[in-house]
Amino acid sequence: MNICSYLNEGMLSKGVAYMQKRMLIAEDNQATRDLLVSFAKSQGYDVSAVTNGVDLLTVVTFESFDVVITDLIMADLNGTSAAEIMKMQGHTTPIIALTGVSPQDPILLNNKFTKIYHKPVDISELFNYLKSLL
Repeated sequence: MNICSYLNEGMLSKGVAYMQKRMLIAEDNQATRDLLVSFAKSQGYDVSAVTNGVDLLTVVTFESFDVVITDLIMADLNGTSAAEIMKMQGHTTPIIALTGVSPQDPILLNNKFTKIYHKPVDISELFNYLKSLL
């Protein structure tokens, strides 16, 4: 979108263009992924979505995001390993984990996540947190 489009759509305020926040969602369950993507778009986010940790790492190599939301248990590469690799590569993007595993599970004890939500996730609570974070 060019600057004229911003002006025409009223997105330019006091000389500063409104920039959509970019979100990457990594979730292997299609229904959950579709719900998250739909809700994020309705909240004004620019959203990309992948189905596993390998694709998550591939996408963050070539694009930047304001936040990553990832499931923990996925095929090919889980969300915990993907988050750990992102941190080792120097990424500072906040990473929010979604999981169905027990809060005491050792997979959660690596301090790689900005916040962890246990499924079923209260989507309003999640997006209220994102508003405060971003």
